[in-house]
Amino acid sequence: MLEDDCVPEKLSILVPFTDSSASRRALEVALRMARSEKQYEIYTMYVVEVDRRLALDVELPAETALGEQCLAEAEQLVRNVDLRCTGALLQARDVGHAVVDEAVTRGVDIVVLGIPEREFAGPVLDIGRTTEYVLR
Repeated sequence: MLEDDCVPEKLSILVPFTDSSASRRALEVALRMARSEKQYEIYTMYVVEVDRRLALDVELPAETALGEQCLAEAEQLVRNVDLRCTGALLQARDVGHAVVDEAVTRGVDIVVLGIPEREFAGPVLDIGRTTEYVLR
């Protein structure tokens, strides 16, 4: 057996990131996982959701600036714990579809999503449209 056969492959975690506290908590969870193993790579992504009435490649300067700011924050948080981070700013019609497509394209091992804190009212827990789509 070669020595390289004993070295585990790099595993990857995709964390969709926004300016929400739920996204920060999701990134914290991903970082705890990654620090414990030291073999994870972190991918962050921000999705600008484009209204169907507009062209998909329309310039949306305010939304793009917010996305760049969020990715910079996420990358700094990852680098603070000495891990590698790659970020992507995407425009898509639907955030859930973009997350799944990015996970497949990158071949990630884990997707960590933050869900907003909500009041539990009734027999059904509302986890949000994006999280529900990604889980399905």
